[in-house]
Amino acid sequence: MRKLNIKSILIVLTILLLLCPKALYADSNLSIDKKSDALYIMEIIDNRDNLDEPVKRSEFAKMIVKMSDSKDKISGIITESVCNDVSIDNPYAGFIKEATDKGHMFLYLGGYFKPDEYVIYSDLSRAMLSLLGYTSEDFRGNQVIGRNSKFESLKLNEGIDKGNSDVLTKSDVIIGMYNTLLEYKKDGKKEYGLTVFDKISVDKDNTLNTDDMINVKVEGPFMIYNPSDVTAPFEITPYNVYLNGLKSDIDIVKEDILNYGYAIFYLDLDREYVYSYTERDDVEAPIKVNKGYIQDIFYSANDLTTPYRVDIESKKYSVASEEMKFAFSPSGSFKIGDYIIYICNKMNDKNKAYLDDEGNVVHNNDDIDVYSGSIINAFIKET
Repeated sequence: MRKLNIKSILIVLTILLLLCPKALYADSNLSIDKKSDALYIMEIIDNRDNLDEPVKRSEFAKMIVKMSDSKDKISGIITESVCNDVSIDNPYAGFIKEATDKGHMFLYLGGYFKPDEYVIYSDLSRAMLSLLGYTSEDFRGNQVIGRNSKFESLKLNEGIDKGNSDVLTKSDVIIGMYNTLLEYKKDGKKEYGLTVFDKISVDKDNTLNTDDMINVKVEGPFMIYNPSDVTAPFEITPYNVYLNGLKSDIDIVKEDILNYGYAIFYLDLDREYVYSYTERDDVEAPIKVNKGYIQDIFYSANDLTTPYRVDIESKKYSVASEEMKFAFSPSGSFKIGDYIIYICNKMNDKNKAYLDDEGNVVHNNDDIDVYSGSIINAFIKET
């Protein structure tokens, strides 16, 4: 893995736009990937793996405590027995004790917890309502039916296609927890998540914003020419690889390296993500890589030092960011005739906005040549 250092531009703002385009997650039907990312950043879950697998009661106990106001006070270590089937050296013992003591989970007849049994729908409804401040006194008659009804009336089950005694997958649990973090507590004063986690907020589209919890530490760009050189200081899994802005698989990226001769990598060390970019032209992907000779650089008549457009082998690109404007300016790194590799946002039919010869924005004008996109980052091609 070779780090690009010749005339390359690496700006934190550019990286954030490149790695995390929020437009991908703007709709209300937030993907399970985004929800699991949020819970992982908040340290409610330990990883984003095995989303389709069932969750054991012991694992669920830890997730509940990590989502509660006891999250920083409790560990798995205890000095006294919790229940008949959980020893003090069980790594989940402390979490099980806290979850049962607080009423988030229950013990079976005879003081058994059954740590290896799988979590069912009624376990989730009980735990989430308990975190919101509801107790058995809030439900008359059949407690299970009462809790499930309240759980559903609050729409905490939205996105979970299960019922009462159905076994839940990790995805189901994550969805229920995410919904609960956005729900007001029983006292109605504030969303639950805001009462427990200091650095989160709720966006206008009713999604959790965990940006302030992230200390972005990105390494790159790296140019990879051989699939065997793909590596990272963390485990690369099917859950943490992106290709051209979309969730992907590392085998597909390696295949692209063989097909196109290279790929560009960035590594998010804190969240353990691999962001890769290739010449693959996926219709759904918002980003791709191209290469070619710079044919012309255009400047506004009002400012002969700041470019607004670059032509690369008959393709026209806008230059939007201040970093790229400087890179293509007379004082920057790139000149007409340079052969460059560049990462760009792709233009699509739903977002046609072109620049005229003065750098003014023109929308949906068929007389104006279509721009191929906007350049995000660029590098001199190594020879």
